[in-house]
Amino acid sequence: MKRISPNCLLLLIVMAMHTLSIKAQVLTIDSCLSLARQNNKELRHAELNIEKAQQVKNQAFTNYFPQVKATAIGYHSLHPMVEVGIDDINNASVRDLLTTLYGNYGAALGLDNTISLFQYGYQAGVTALQPVYMGGKIVAGNQLAKVGVEAARLQTQITERDLLEQVEESYWLVVGLTEKQQTLQTVTALLDTIHRTVQVAVNAGLALQTDLLKVELRQSEIHRTQIQLDNGLVLAKRALWQAISQTTKSPTSPTPPKEGLPDYNSLQVEPIGADSALQAPPLKEGYGEVPESSLLSLQVRAAELQRRMHIADALPQVAVGAHYGYSNMQANFLRHGLGNKTGNGAVFVSVSVPLTDWWKTGHKIREDNIAVEQARLEEQHTNELLGLRTQQAYDKTVEAYSLVSENRHALDIARENYRLSGVNYRAGMGTITDLLTAQTTLLQAENNLTDAIISYRVNLRRYTDLTK
Repeated sequence: MKRISPNCLLLLIVMAMHTLSIKAQVLTIDSCLSLARQNNKELRHAELNIEKAQQVKNQAFTNYFPQVKATAIGYHSLHPMVEVGIDDINNASVRDLLTTLYGNYGAALGLDNTISLFQYGYQAGVTALQPVYMGGKIVAGNQLAKVGVEAARLQTQITERDLLEQVEESYWLVVGLTEKQQTLQTVTALLDTIHRTVQVAVNAGLALQTDLLKVELRQSEIHRTQIQLDNGLVLAKRALWQAISQTTKSPTSPTPPKEGLPDYNSLQVEPIGADSALQAPPLKEGYGEVPESSLLSLQVRAAELQRRMHIADALPQVAVGAHYGYSNMQANFLRHGLGNKTGNGAVFVSVSVPLTDWWKTGHKIREDNIAVEQARLEEQHTNELLGLRTQQAYDKTVEAYSLVSENRHALDIARENYRLSGVNYRAGMGTITDLLTAQTTLLQAENNLTDAIISYRVNLRRYTDLTK
């Protein structure tokens, strides 16, 4: 047995790994959709809106609970806020007694002839306020916050759906152009065979030189078509790459954003295949639970809740509360100061009745009534358009499905026509023009079938999104 050298073995391993890498880089429609969900920034932005709306909902829920506040204040004024002197006492006997005492003992005891109050001190307290009746504003606010969360979710669904439709359309465009490229390669090979056959015939004097020129002219046309097709495929791959990777890196030096994502240059997709499983979609009445319809219903609900909150502003508001405070007020009766330290608590009921805002609130409520009616009209109008869109999507899908069948039949005819044209030309019963025309018809039939299948898949996706 002949032994394999280490260098040769290493080369085989590298080639095998390269082959596996190429296979791993083939993208399916499902893998493209998955990558788009992972990488799309707009979709991520919409998902963050859900989280933000959830925080607004959590914030609204806290309005059901007591509001607790702690306050503290300390002060020191340049002059006492209150001064009471001996001369300010109205009772004459008391005033005379204090005057005598101050004259005899004031200096010795450090007494002042005035009492100074509220020159310095501090106060602190805690207040708890529990809403009892707010006119339904707290309930409406919480319901409105829930509507906001649901609206954010529906908007995310719309963003995701539009993204996936874009990705699928880009994907099938790459598939279609790849199929056409392969078809054109087959046509090129057929033309090369025809060219060799005609060249032999010309050399043998059995065909005219013009026949050879016609074949070469057709080869030139196919070559130009190939260039245009290659450029179109590059652009289509670039669009698909941007949709699934969200990167604008140059395709010459790609940087895959996710593990497992192939680089741009090796981007491949699954071929169409035989598509024998193509079936006409069943017609469904109207439209399904599409996000647009549900979102409009939420807009009506939001307008109604907004009106309810404005009505609450015109209703009485009742709350119960409790307060405890502590104060230390310094009196300057003695030069060293005399403290007045007290603590006290209380419970209370608060009733607030708006008196001057009725007129303003009435205008606001009438404005809200108009907004509710507008939201309902928009909902009805959009639902009518959705029904029309659904029917149009169905008609386009059925039309594309029918074209697939018709183009398959046309392709069978084109193949047979090309075969017979070749037989007739070789037998001297047909011209080279007939053969080239049959080849052109065959190419067009192949491309028409590819376009029909791609159109069917794209339209079927849109119809399915409207009827889920």
